[in-house]
Amino acid sequence: MKRDSLSKKIFLYSALIIVIAMSISYTISVFFLERHFISERKEEFPKIAREVEYLISNSKNLDLENYIKNLKEKKDITVLIMAEGEKKWINNRGGSGSGFLIENLESKKFFIKNQRLTEAKILLYNEKIKNRWVSIRTSLSILNYYKKEIGYFNLLGAFIAIFISLIFGKLFSKKFVRDIEILQNNTKEISKLNFKSNLEIKRDDELGELSENIKVMSEKLEIAINDLESFVSNTSHELKTPITIISSKVQVLMKNENVDLETLETYKTILRESYYTKELISKLLILSKLDVLKSIKNEKVELKELILKIVERYDYIELSKNLIVNLDIEETKVCIDKEFLQIALENIIQNSLKYSEDDKEVNIELKNNILKVTNKMLPNKNMDLEKIFIPFNRGENFSRIDGNGLGLTLVKKIFLLLN
Repeated sequence: MKRDSLSKKIFLYSALIIVIAMSISYTISVFFLERHFISERKEEFPKIAREVEYLISNSKNLDLENYIKNLKEKKDITVLIMAEGEKKWINNRGGSGSGFLIENLESKKFFIKNQRLTEAKILLYNEKIKNRWVSIRTSLSILNYYKKEIGYFNLLGAFIAIFISLIFGKLFSKKFVRDIEILQNNTKEISKLNFKSNLEIKRDDELGELSENIKVMSEKLEIAINDLESFVSNTSHELKTPITIISSKVQVLMKNENVDLETLETYKTILRESYYTKELISKLLILSKLDVLKSIKNEKVELKELILKIVERYDYIELSKNLIVNLDIEETKVCIDKEFLQIALENIIQNSLKYSEDDKEVNIELKNNILKVTNKMLPNKNMDLEKIFIPFNRGENFSRIDGNGLGLTLVKKIFLLLN
């Protein structure tokens, strides 16, 4: 299954975060900007009224005119004053302020109404100061325009931010991903029992700590594997030697003509069990060797020649059970570890002969690089095919046949190793 690179994921996550942030910003602007604007103006308008009251009270007409002009230019706030005894508003330039609705005036109250000529929505606040009405107003319709502008700028900002995140994401992820690839390559080498790879990642974060832990683990594993290899090598000699001596001594004793039948049967049992133990030890040691094997050989092997050699080796089983072995083997050469391949094939062919019914056929076929071995065996209702590769697992009907339940375990491990 194809996997996306980490740098690509970092970029996609960054872009997603930017899009979400921009969307939230735009949503807040659309739904809450007007409320926030009105709330601020409601706080500001009474303060403006107090400043206007001060300027009117002190007859600072020029300062008043400049103050009103600044409010209009800087904050788009219009201040209109109704002269005493008049029924029209005077704007900051002394005009009539035509186009503004003359309401039924109420002091110190806020209203949202539409202007008569333009239908623009405005927020207004009226207050009576020194027998004059002062109206403070600002347009709300302009906010709709700003909302659109905010949307355009949010969209533009999102594209710019995504582009920038792409550039910086590449620069950041290049270093980040490179260190992860180093860790990945080293763990692959460790899984192959190669502990000599260089693992140097100098970082002060979790990756640096992980690198150091892998390095320590690798060193301890190497020591453990070397100890196990030494144990397997020494044990192989120490276990096989006494078994060989026992079987040799028993064979000598069996040649004694004065041995009675009961004693002879005892010798045969000892000899049979010594052979069984020797085979069991041999297979256990091979299994142990497979677990710590660091490398395998690659050599050219003629499969037909090897299979014929194995069949010939076990022809005593063929003769004892009166079996017919049918061979259909093509000339096939492979590049593989011959020692382990021979062990696997010996177990497969030996089992096909041992567990076959008497007077039946065993077929060994090698065509198109596919080896097929078939036989006719006694039915076993309790056989669980999922467990046939578990060590020491044997069918109930086969307990009378010599074996230790390790053959297929060896076969599976070897073929997994040889891939």
